[in-house]
Amino acid sequence: MVEVSYYCPYCGAVTSVDRAPQLRDGSVTRRPEPDREYAATTDDLDAAEGIEFVCLGDVGPSETGAERTPAEPAVGRPDGPIPGKDGCGRTFYLNYHRAEPGWLDERRT
Repeated sequence: MVEVSYYCPYCGAVTSVDRAPQLRDGSVTRRPEPDREYAATTDDLDAAEGIEFVCLGDVGPSETGAERTPAEPAVGRPDGPIPGKDGCGRTFYLNYHRAEPGWLDERRT
């Protein structure tokens, strides 16, 4: 298992999950992709085609001292995510692809 982190596309919070290394990242989206099966972070991630996250952590006031609001998108924000604070509670999705057998061994050589 490897721990990987993703930014919430709404507020910029950083969310982490442990998953198998053969699950290669595709994209993080605000809406689920059609015809994909998503697992909750507590479900069997290997059996799905992506992960459904609920943003729970790591955003707070910007460096200027202004509070972020849940409706404020993180995309294009110059101050980025801020560790150690609660997230916005919105749902977002990670889409991934399964690596071909031997992919991880090839990267190590």
